[in-house]
Amino acid sequence: MIELYLSKVTETSETEQAGKLYARVSYKQSMGIQEMAHHMAEHNTMFSEGSITGILIDFVKCVREMVLMGNTVKIDNLAIFKATVEANGLEVLYDAQQDKVASASIGTLAQGAKTGPAVKVIKLLAQSTGDFTRDELKKDVKLSWTDKTKAEIAAAKGSLTPDPSPTGEGSENQGGSGSQSQQNSVAAPVISGVSPFEETSQVSISGPDGATIYYSENGDDPDSNDTLYTQPFTIDETTTIKAVAIKDGVSSQVTTKVFTKGTSGSGGFETGS
Repeated sequence: MIELYLSKVTETSETEQAGKLYARVSYKQSMGIQEMAHHMAEHNTMFSEGSITGILIDFVKCVREMVLMGNTVKIDNLAIFKATVEANGLEVLYDAQQDKVASASIGTLAQGAKTGPAVKVIKLLAQSTGDFTRDELKKDVKLSWTDKTKAEIAAAKGSLTPDPSPTGEGSENQGGSGSQSQQNSVAAPVISGVSPFEETSQVSISGPDGATIYYSENGDDPDSNDTLYTQPFTIDETTTIKAVAIKDGVSSQVTTKVFTKGTSGSGGFETGS
């Protein structure tokens, strides 16, 4: 079961998405090799958690080795892993004036240069296959709102329900309660930044007007005791950023974004289908 919540884009955003609600996945936890090994060891296997951990670590190393050798690695019903490049636009193979040839190397093309390094960035491309393609996932996935979002939807619906009472007294109470719940609903913050990244990534967090934003970098849900967000900051390693917006004492849904640093030589990860 994948749980969803609704995130509202800031009204002042200069995009067509401004003020609109978008569904986001509420991730329960981040599963690393150790967590996956523990999960697999509980499936009545004859292998210990330690053995599975070692196998998975070696497997990852071997995939990387094969990819860097120019091979594609297909893991059935998961993904096809291969290296891809972001290329520089070269005008000629050889620039006689500068005595430079096109080189099969990674680098930045100098301003005004007609030739030089052919590759700007090398990346690892993971292309879903088998049971993990979009069409296959759509068949099996089950979606649900988080409990908090269910309550927010119920409150919004309640505030629009007509009052059957002829005196209007019931309407005043019901409408007031729903309106108050709707007013107290704080939109979740939006975490922005490049992921995956090669060296560093700048993280920025935006939230509803008048709200104070707090964030954490250790995977724990943040509150007012955590770091106060005041300006964009830079990270240089794989980090799970969580943020919460607080306004008038009311906290929003926690937003989570995992920033992944690419391994040496890969430059980062992209997903496709």
